[in-house]
Amino acid sequence: MLKGTIFYIIGSSGVGKDTIINELKNKLTYKDKFIFAKRFITRPNKDGNEKHIELSLADFKHRINNKLFSLYWEAHENYYGIGIELEFWTASGYHVVVNGSREYLDTAKKKYPNLKSILIDADKSIIYERLIGRKRESVDMIDKRIQRNNQFENTKYDLIIKNDSTIDIAVLTLVKYINTIQDLINRKNKN
Repeated sequence: MLKGTIFYIIGSSGVGKDTIINELKNKLTYKDKFIFAKRFITRPNKDGNEKHIELSLADFKHRINNKLFSLYWEAHENYYGIGIELEFWTASGYHVVVNGSREYLDTAKKKYPNLKSILIDADKSIIYERLIGRKRESVDMIDKRIQRNNQFENTKYDLIIKNDSTIDIAVLTLVKYINTIQDLINRKNKN
């Protein structure tokens, strides 16, 4: 039976990860057996943020206790989760794009060994300028985010995309990689 692949996209604030994922939605469809997992997050939905399913901390913990998440983690004083439907989708042969966490990558890979990790990265000066431009955080908070990136410098990823130029180039690189993986899986399942 055809099993789907999890494409676990990660990257620090300011690298353009959400923009790339949103553009990717225009390239990959349900017809092509792709689903984009919605995240459950314990922060309010606001303009400029990723559209997610907002949960109270009590609701989030209830879902953890009742095993309603496939993946979940804590970062930046919020909790993030991917619903258990991920299990059904991949078992049904859907490829699932997940907006993940670098810190949780090892745990996610242990649970899903075939998971493909994709790091979106950019030069530190570009990240800094993008974060300043968002006007959401103080300079001190931005400096802490940039310093936090250093702890992930030696991590191994299946693909690293440098988003230093245009979104179109980053999205095209990601689509080519996903299509290559999908072709490999299809060939393997035919044998």
